Amino acid sequence: MDMRRVLTCALLASAVSSAGADPAAYVFTPYNDAGKWQLAYGLGTEHDRDGSRETQQTLAIGGAPTARWYTSVYAAWAADDGGRFQTDEWSWTNHLQVTTPGAGPVDVGLLCELSRPHDRDEGRLGVSCGPTLQMDTDDLQVNVNPLLGKHIGAEEPEKLALGYQWQVKGMVAQGVELGAQGFGSFGTWNHWSPASGQQHSVGPAIFLKTNAFGGPIRVDAAWLFGIGDGSPRNTIRLRLEHEF
Repeated sequence: MDMRRVLTCALLASAVSSAGADPAAYVFTPYNDAGKWQLAYGLGTEHDRDGSRETQQTLAIGGAPTARWYTSVYAAWAADDGGRFQTDEWSWTNHLQVTTPGAGPVDVGLLCELSRPHDRDEGRLGVSCGPTLQMDTDDLQVNVNPLLGKHIGAEEPEKLALGYQWQVKGMVAQGVELGAQGFGSFGTWNHWSPASGQQHSVGPAIFLKTNAFGGPIRVDAAWLFGIGDGSPRNTIRLRLEHEF
């Protein structure tokens, strides 16, 4: 294993540790299998420090028309404190692979998501964009995605916020990987919020892959713990993907 690359990965992850992530949010990783498509279901529950709870579920379909372009659309539903699920938002995500995977120490891409909130008070359009960085060693894969985002037309005007997602994982058995994930927000990109107003969540994650049930199925699950008063107490999230 190249220890210099491992240290570089760790430094990047800690340095970037999006606006606060939704309960069912996941860490985006580049998808380069041209002609392949995915059907994905996401579920997450966030417990806040005041005792309230938000649950979100998503349903997405996406794929790679070319080796360098991935696109997906998804719908999200949310429920507060065990209530009924209601439409939350619609979203369209695109990712462009800028560098050739494996050609250098870091694979670089560009991720951009456009979302349409159901509650118009949240804005007419949400925009979140930023680079994707992936590093691979003999034992680990590290992904770091710093993101800039805001809602346009919100009832309370928003400034451009700096957020992030990161993930580290390594294989421990055939089809089984263990690692960690983190999500968070520093606040306005050029004037960070005080520590008590920032959101940071981090925790262990497990990744499974099986060919049961008629095709490749991937499971991505994490238990995240909030750091600081501005963060949720904990979040449990799960994502299931079927490739076809």
